[in-house]
This record gives sequence, structure tokens and C-alpha cells, in this order.
Amino acid sequence: MDPQTFIHLSTLLQSQNYFLASLMVSWVYDCFLTLDQEVSLIHRPRWSKGSILYIMTRYIPASMLPVHLCMNYLPNEKIVTCDILQSMWYCTVALCMAGAEGIFILRTYALWGHKRFILGLMLSTLLCLAILNVVIALKGWKHSKIHLSDIGGGCRSLSHNTKAACNWSLLAAFELEIMVLTMIRVYWAYRERGCLLLDILVQHNIFYFGTGLTLSVLNILTNQWLPFNSSNMFATFQIVMHTILVTRMHLQFCNTVHHSPEPGTTSHSRLTNIELQTRSPSHSNA
Repeated sequence: MDPQTFIHLSTLLQSQNYFLASLMVSWVYDCFLTLDQEVSLIHRPRWSKGSILYIMTRYIPASMLPVHLCMNYLPNEKIVTCDILQSMWYCTVALCMAGAEGIFILRTYALWGHKRFILGLMLSTLLCLAILNVVIALKGWKHSKIHLSDIGGGCRSLSHNTKAACNWSLLAAFELEIMVLTMIRVYWAYRERGCLLLDILVQHNIFYFGTGLTLSVLNILTNQWLPFNSSNMFATFQIVMHTILVTRMHLQFCNTVHHSPEPGTTSHSRLTNIELQTRSPSHSNA
């Protein structure tokens, strides 16, 4: 190995370790910030689909981040190999994204008043994109060329896995569909109720949707321009940030439902009424 490649890999390894350590600390810190709300959510008498998806989305990164750190520090392949660790990372990523997108689907379905055609549209789109994702991931697996590094161990690859950008493109397409459906519902509410449009946009958490979509687009660009290890590091960042955004959105909704004055109904059946309760322009000017 020439000295220039050695210096490049050493610098890359050090930056990745700092990045993943800071990401893990940020995730743990966020868990402590919302611990009281999570305890009240988990210890409710009845668990809903949203609660199960929340727990899955919230705590699977606790497995994903150590796997990524193990990939950086693997000394040899006697017990586990780089391919096994990479497979474990892909599985944890898939579970995190399945839980996050499941929360988005439940939220949008409830927001549209439990209309069957909206649920069918989202599930059919998700199924088609999931199949394409699996096909692309299996094809891209052969081109990643990840192996144990000669510099103190660790799984490395200097190749560009541009096919991974297709996976994130499909995720961005689904997030865009969810965002468009939410915007349509917001526009209808604005026309019917004459509410302040900015209030409705904030209450429907467009910030969360927009940030998730932006991170997916940035992930596509990193897969196109950066080597496998760097793009994989940003992918881990995107997944962790995505799960934090989605779970915080779900907690905000659960707190809104918990403080709602309408007893005797399920949380998702009250979603539309609660989220559309904004002040009219006449009230805001008073």
C-alpha cells in the first residue's frame, strides 16, 4: 500500500470514529430528553400500532450504531466477517426505515379520515418500492467490495457504490408522496376553514417531512460523489436523524391527543380534528 493511500485511510478512519461517537452521544442525549414522554407512552393500558412502530423506530439505532463501530474496529475475521457485519447493518437500517415510514403511513391515513384508497395508494407504492429496493441492494452488494483493511483492521472499501443512490432515491420518492398527500390535506383545510396557512403547516409538521426528504436527497448525492465508507457513514447519520425526527413527531401528536378534551375516542380517529384546530384570522387579530 502506497503512503498516500495509507494516510487517506488513516484520516478517514479517525474522522469516522469521531463522527459515529458523536452521533451515538447525540442519540443517547435525545433519548434522555424525551424519556418521561416515552415512559408515559409505553405504559399505557393498550398498545396501538403507532406505539409498536415507535418503539421499533426509536431503539433499533441502539443496535445499528454499535454494528457500524464494529465494522470500523474489526481486528480479524475469525468470529465475524465484514460481509456479516454489513448484512447486520442493512437489516437494522431496513427495520428503522420500515418503522419510520409505517408511522408516516398511519399518520397520513388518519389525517385523511381513514380513507381506504389513500391507504391502498401508500401501501401499493411502498410495496413496489420495497421490491425495487431489495433488487437494487442485491445487485449493489457485489460492487461494494468491502474487505478487512491492512491498517489496524476495520472493514474498508474505496469503491463508489453508486447503485446505493437508487435505494435512497426510492425512499425520497415515497417521502415526497407522503408530503404531497399532507400538503393536499392542508390546502383543503385552509380552503374549508379559512385558518392561517402557516399555523396549519406547523401543526402538520411539514418541517419533519421536509427535513427527512432533504436528508434523503443529500444521501443520494454522497453516494454519487463519495467512496463507500464515507457515504455509508452519512447513511447512518441520515437514518439516526430520520428516526429522531419521526419519533419526535409521533410524541408531539401523542401529547396533543393526551391533552385533548375529547374523551372516549381513539387517538388516530381524533387526529384530523385535533390538527385542524387552528385559530381563524379573525381570532388571531382580536
